[in-house]
Amino acid sequence: MSTSSTNPTNREWFSKLIHGQPHMIIQNRFGGAYLRRWYLIPRNPVLNVYLHQFLGSDDDRALHDHPWWFVSLMLRGQYDEVTNRGVRRRRAGSIAFRRAEHRHRVVLLPMTGRQRNAAGISDRALAQLWRSTGRLPEQPCWTLIITGRRGRTWGFWCKRPIDPWAATNGQVDRFVPWDEFEAAGGCGEFV
Repeated sequence: MSTSSTNPTNREWFSKLIHGQPHMIIQNRFGGAYLRRWYLIPRNPVLNVYLHQFLGSDDDRALHDHPWWFVSLMLRGQYDEVTNRGVRRRRAGSIAFRRAEHRHRVVLLPMTGRQRNAAGISDRALAQLWRSTGRLPEQPCWTLIITGRRGRTWGFWCKRPIDPWAATNGQVDRFVPWDEFEAAGGCGEFV
């Protein structure tokens, strides 16, 4: 994931906010916009409030955790939250408290044919998206996020065999810091 982000001054922060411009755009591994973030209060080291517009699902190669605890309120839309324990559908109005160590992945629901038509996505564009990413267009969703103080490095949790030569398929989780994940090829060399 890569970002186009700045730590805006209060004047820049307010100007972007009132003009509806995101303060941060996070890209997926294919270079497309994955998440747009607005800072609803000026960023600070104690508590932050963000408005997120998810445009795509989280990276599907591994679960990830966060640098801070957070509370998430689903404002509009829905997604599936994948954890080690299973999948839970989060819909508008649902609230979730998550510790920084909570491992999960957000999976947006695919757009329906009617939604694709309304968005002007042609069959040709649909085929191109599938060939380049292996994904279909997804339904965006909006969340309000409140975070605590940054307390740790966040990253991805990759599965790897306990013993690659063993006949059994036991696995352990291996932590890969976020800033090393893409350079390491995701989880590729650990599986």
